[in-house]
Amino acid sequence: MAETAVSISLEEVFQILKKETNLLRGIHKDFSDTRDELESIQTFLKDADRRAAADEANTNDGIRTWVKQVREASFRIEDVVYEYLRGTEEHTVISVVGMGGLGKTTLAKHVFYSEIVKSHFHCRACIKVSQSYTMRGLLIDMIKQFCRETNDRLPQMLQEMDEKSLISKVRQYLKQKRYLIFFDDVWHEDFCDQVEFAMPNNNKSSRIIVTTRVRHVAEFFKKSFLVHVHNLQPLLPDKAWELFCKKAFRFEPDGHCPGELEGISNEIFRKCKGLPMEIVAIGDLLPTKSKTAKEDYSIHHNRLTRQWIAERFVQYDGRTSENVADEYLSELIHRNLVQVSTVGFEGKLEVVKSMIYYMK
Repeated sequence: MAETAVSISLEEVFQILKKETNLLRGIHKDFSDTRDELESIQTFLKDADRRAAADEANTNDGIRTWVKQVREASFRIEDVVYEYLRGTEEHTVISVVGMGGLGKTTLAKHVFYSEIVKSHFHCRACIKVSQSYTMRGLLIDMIKQFCRETNDRLPQMLQEMDEKSLISKVRQYLKQKRYLIFFDDVWHEDFCDQVEFAMPNNNKSSRIIVTTRVRHVAEFFKKSFLVHVHNLQPLLPDKAWELFCKKAFRFEPDGHCPGELEGISNEIFRKCKGLPMEIVAIGDLLPTKSKTAKEDYSIHHNRLTRQWIAERFVQYDGRTSENVADEYLSELIHRNLVQVSTVGFEGKLEVVKSMIYYMK
């Protein structure tokens, strides 16, 4: 009977609420709401089942269909609850996936630095991976962050350890701890293989957060971990416009777009493609500019990067300033703020062009 299926789901929800009372407080309301909805459905199903049993021949087909759908939904709820219970003990990967500019890192950091989340774990580490990481450097950074947060003494000869010794040291440190590790901006599938052995599954509800632009990188973690994938999407048009106006016209009456700027503002807004990071960046820039337009300005790649270097926008990190500036430009291209206009004979960028209007 449909009522029985819902009752089973209700019992599972009650068990979660009981188990999680002192663990993840932020999730309680969601489960409480689910419980209330299921109780309402259960009351309705009692009446529907009673009517169907009393007069099956005349039972409305719509009611039969609805009861069947609710029964199937209750089974799906039960499956989700079971999966949840099977995971809150296993070490689990939460993958946040989406194109550049969607705010993956901002969202993940908001969770990572939350006081509620912080109080739940014995140790944490936030690791910037990017495309130029080394596994050895990553492990050393991880150990340093663990020790800094817990006031433990750094292992002796840490900088002289090889990769195998560092993995062993991390495993030993995490063996009896509930840990949270945030790997930001992962690009390659083999990253999972490299970090897998350093992350022990000690049945203490540890968590690993991964942000990536590449869907199959997130999926690849499933071969070694229980994985929950969250696909971020661009903002809906009305919300994107609300954010744009809030930033770009914060000094205007009521934060509204002036009528004479609606045309150009809509062009700028359209080219942001609903990406919140781009909207915020452009919106913060526009109030500092006078209100005259120029569109799609082209500039030679070398001239642009050298100007950045001359104005000290480029931060030295051990590589040449030109290489760092080139990486900055690649990031802007990934984030849709500039586009490639022409490419040289050897495949190198020659001219780039802004994809937005500037108010100068």
